[in-house]
Amino acid sequence: MTLRTARGLMLAVPATVYFFSYFHRVSLAVVAADLMRAFGVSAAALGALAATYPYVFAAMALVAGSLADTLGPRRTIAAGGATMGLGAAAFGLAPSFDVAVGGRLLVGLGASVILIAWLSLAAVWFRPAEFGLVSGTTQAVGNIGALVAATPLALLVEALGWRPTFVLIGMVTLVLAATAFGLVRDRPESLGLPPVNAGPDRRPGGGLGRALAAIREVVANRRTWPPILAAGGVYAGLITFLGLWGVPYLTQVYGLGRVEAANHVSAVTVGIIVGSPLVGWLSDQWLRRRRLPMVIFCALYATSWLPLLLPAQSRLPLALLAPCLFLMGFASSGLVLVWACVREVNDPARVGIALGFVNAPIFLGFALFQSLTGALLDARWEGLAREGARLYPAAAYRGVFLLCALLAAAAVAAAAAVTETRCRSVWRPRETGSA
Repeated sequence: MTLRTARGLMLAVPATVYFFSYFHRVSLAVVAADLMRAFGVSAAALGALAATYPYVFAAMALVAGSLADTLGPRRTIAAGGATMGLGAAAFGLAPSFDVAVGGRLLVGLGASVILIAWLSLAAVWFRPAEFGLVSGTTQAVGNIGALVAATPLALLVEALGWRPTFVLIGMVTLVLAATAFGLVRDRPESLGLPPVNAGPDRRPGGGLGRALAAIREVVANRRTWPPILAAGGVYAGLITFLGLWGVPYLTQVYGLGRVEAANHVSAVTVGIIVGSPLVGWLSDQWLRRRRLPMVIFCALYATSWLPLLLPAQSRLPLALLAPCLFLMGFASSGLVLVWACVREVNDPARVGIALGFVNAPIFLGFALFQSLTGALLDARWEGLAREGARLYPAAAYRGVFLLCALLAAAAVAAAAAVTETRCRSVWRPRETGSA
């Protein structure tokens, strides 16, 4: 096997597992009304159910990085995929809301390690100057999963029902996890190929003490935080719309059917799929910068929320809604640079822990924000319901979108404080805490 073929395999095989990781992240939007009817829950409870996924991601962030650095990406991806598949099946079979929450916890537990393990794998198989593009590729793949979690999922749910659909998805995920275990290799040397990157030995291992020391260094490094805060400000609002309230908003405010609403929400995902590899390429190959593209794309993302804040009498026409949502997704792609930015200011020998830490504050903020938006909608509920699902007024959704816009504005300020690395590692020993 040639190095080029092997590198393609190391991208393609984890991609199939990460596809379902992202699919689950946003899938509740399509079945939100079904879940309200099946379990008799409110928007706040549904927001709490959705928040179990990012809470687990936040709790597992450093564990995921440590697993990638000690157990190795191959075993981490396989174990995560298997856990995710079992959780999806349990969610589909859940006889009560509590069991459904347990299933989502398992899904989140398995999914939480996939991206970090994949990026850790890429850090060994690809050069630093290729890492922005690789990061963008991971997000394009993930958002293809999000795209499938919109209209195709809606059609499948209409045909089979939501329960059999999630059981089927769980079975497929288990098969992919087994495939990853059989085909992925942690290092080129495992296939008799020369190493891609010269430098510190990154073989799995190291012990708990070394891992804890690495965690402290990443957290104490002030240059770690600006890209994380910028990405978090973008991601919280983006996934709250894409993965939870986008479809209910379009069905309740614009009067669309579920499939048509999912079609429009898919425009966000298409924008991300187009933008993510482009941002990585622009940063790696053309601009050779990290901060400038992140600032530009964060600013464009912030402006994309403005049309959704228009009052009812000036509401954005339906014909313009899809282009606006495409712009939102495209502009949000700037967040893919967070992994390159964090990697390049931290110890390259412990890249798994550095990349894993990225998830902790981002997903914690995302989880809190989803619960907050659900509570905000419930506070403005006027008592209307249809077939057991609550109906919220347009003003309630505008309040949620205003919070998203304010977070986006904060993300622009954080992006402006990102350390410019010129696409290379600028980490030096004993620099922790220094600017």
